Amino acid sequence: MKRRKFIQTSALVAAPLLFNKIPVLASSQLESTNLQTLANAASNCGKILVIIQMSGGNDGLNMVFPRDKWSELSNARPNILLNENEVLPLNNNITTGLHPAMTELQELYNLGELMIVQGVSYPNPSYSHFRATDIWFTASQSNETLDTGWIGRALDSIYPDFPEAYPNSNMRDPLAIQIGSTLPFSLQGPNINMGYSAPDPNQLLNVINETIDPAPNTDYGLELTFLRLMKDQSNAYKETIQTAYNVPQEQTTEYPDDKLAAQLKIVARLINGGLQTPIYIVNHHKSFDTHENQIMESDKKLGRQPENLAILSKAIGAFQTDLKKMGKSHLVTGMTFSEFGRRIKSNDSLGTDHGSSAPVLFFGSSLNTGVANVIGTEHPVSGMIGSSPDLPQNATVNQQVPMQFDFKQLYATIMKDWLCMTDEQSTSVLGSSFQTLPIFRNGSFNPPIDNNFILLFPNPISNNQINVAFKKFINTEVKVSIHALSGKLIYSNTHTVLGDTLSFSPSTILSKGVYILQIRYHTYVLEKKFLV
Repeated sequence: MKRRKFIQTSALVAAPLLFNKIPVLASSQLESTNLQTLANAASNCGKILVIIQMSGGNDGLNMVFPRDKWSELSNARPNILLNENEVLPLNNNITTGLHPAMTELQELYNLGELMIVQGVSYPNPSYSHFRATDIWFTASQSNETLDTGWIGRALDSIYPDFPEAYPNSNMRDPLAIQIGSTLPFSLQGPNINMGYSAPDPNQLLNVINETIDPAPNTDYGLELTFLRLMKDQSNAYKETIQTAYNVPQEQTTEYPDDKLAAQLKIVARLINGGLQTPIYIVNHHKSFDTHENQIMESDKKLGRQPENLAILSKAIGAFQTDLKKMGKSHLVTGMTFSEFGRRIKSNDSLGTDHGSSAPVLFFGSSLNTGVANVIGTEHPVSGMIGSSPDLPQNATVNQQVPMQFDFKQLYATIMKDWLCMTDEQSTSVLGSSFQTLPIFRNGSFNPPIDNNFILLFPNPISNNQINVAFKKFINTEVKVSIHALSGKLIYSNTHTVLGDTLSFSPSTILSKGVYILQIRYHTYVLEKKFLV
């Protein structure tokens, strides 16, 4: 029997490492050429990707609300739709709001640490949970079947000698860690998908001394020897995981008492401990397959979907707070995904059926969410790529949320703009070239504090309304003054800025002409001319 066939069909599975009764599985060679390229580039890049899987098919229209399409929503799903005034508003985005259960994610959005990518799917989508999940995991076309995952393919090409030669001085840590009971197919490589075993002194000695317990000289014995080697590998990596996990944190964060938060807490501790693993995958433990009773009829803010979204929001909020306390939030970005969305029209069981497109959320401190960075671009809304879904006035039962972006565009963007992979590597992983999206900030994260640090919009101004965008998000008081070209003081006041925008109306009505806006920010004096 070939090694690969034996591994895939064998019922023998190494016991996972447990932290607070939560299984932690690690993959050092994610079963695919793509994931090995990915992880090697990522570890050299110093960036970390955290993926949250929302299994079951998330109803994006009951998570991210198109407020500018409310009449269409009201016609399509009157039995599950909230009152519009219950939707959480978002700074500088009048078209969009979040579910009221997502207050932590609303705060992150308003701080520039959440990005919404609208209408994510792929051509000819599958509505089968299993097939759709495979497509997301493997990055295949809808009409092809791949036996390796998009992450796994990258790792396999970079680390061809695994497991015999690992860990080594160049790569001591796992290439990817899955928190949960099984490794996802996205980590599947051509030969191995490896989990970490519980500690055992004899197995650790085998790794240290490069010895293996004797086995019969048979086909079974050869496979048993190979499995023991993988298990010993697991223990070798387990030691590095335990060392990182036990590094004390100077400041601790309180996490909610649920399984998703517990998984992210482990990831945060491993990152704090200096583990160089570039990829983590965690799983939302509640199903998003809400064909029925998505909400409570007596209170539409309650029910299965609101509960799921609250778990997601609170867990991400705590995780992001933790990263900030350890000073590593700029090195970590996260994304959510579900295998598909739901249909536009609700059913008679207070739920929605399998659909196609849905929003994907990115979270982190290095997202391209600043107003000053997106004005005049193809996607001018701060914190959102794409637009509100194009919904019909009277949706029929089979109509779907239109696709705006292929999910492989997101993968290409992650690989090239976050994990430092080349165009050639990304194309090799995905089998084709895909246009990237402006999800991440390019260049320095600390723009120089000069007159270009601020932007007035629109300019000329009208209705006595002045809007100022800062190149980065700030939390401080600024002193604002307006002068005529002659130098005469027209307006002066102090404003608090929490975010990257300041909007105000001078107490004096400005007549037509040219003026100078002056902003004192810390010790800096910034000036811009504007026209009324």
